[in-house]
Amino acid sequence: MRKLWTTLNELTPEWQHDLLLDTIPQLAAKYGDIAGTAAAEWYEATRLENTGSAFDALTYGSFNPDAIKGSIDAKAYPMILSGNPQQAFDFLAGAMQRWIRYTGRQTIARNCQHDPFKPRWARVPSGAKTCAWCEMLCSRGFVYYSKETAGALAHWHDACDCSIVPEWERDETHIAGYDPDLYYSRYKAAWDAAGGHGATDAQVAHWMRVLNPGAYTDNE
Repeated sequence: MRKLWTTLNELTPEWQHDLLLDTIPQLAAKYGDIAGTAAAEWYEATRLENTGSAFDALTYGSFNPDAIKGSIDAKAYPMILSGNPQQAFDFLAGAMQRWIRYTGRQTIARNCQHDPFKPRWARVPSGAKTCAWCEMLCSRGFVYYSKETAGALAHWHDACDCSIVPEWERDETHIAGYDPDLYYSRYKAAWDAAGGHGATDAQVAHWMRVLNPGAYTDNE
């Protein structure tokens, strides 16, 4: 990205726009493929270790290039036109992480879906803290892949470091720092504070921050 940005700084905004539209989707696809391959290999090795049975994991497609171009048009390019190239770089650097990780995350989740052993999966945060939004999505713990639970796979913010972790033997997966019971208790308290039935996810996340000051990376 930094090498690309050095080249961009020597071009007019119009040429910068064209180069971004051409290059950024290619970079996301290239490194997304690498992430997907690594995720498939990890899934195969972890499954073999847990079940004693081999499995040919598949990789799943890269992030939609048209959506990437839409983000460039809607966010990055206006930043460049307004004289904020560093802001545009920071936005694209964060978004690039999400676009690349998309393939790895989808690879794990979709292999859980098609695995004959039907493992459960969980969205697991990384680090000492995560944001309220991610903790809300992580509060379900380990679940089976379904149309309903797959909704948690559709929401990833830029620079999000959550992972998808499979579990083949119920209650046998122990991850340091991962406490879905705590996450759910904080989610439930926030849901109640937001009014219960009819509360939006945004309202619940807001109340999670209010009720747990200092607990999240995005505390208001």
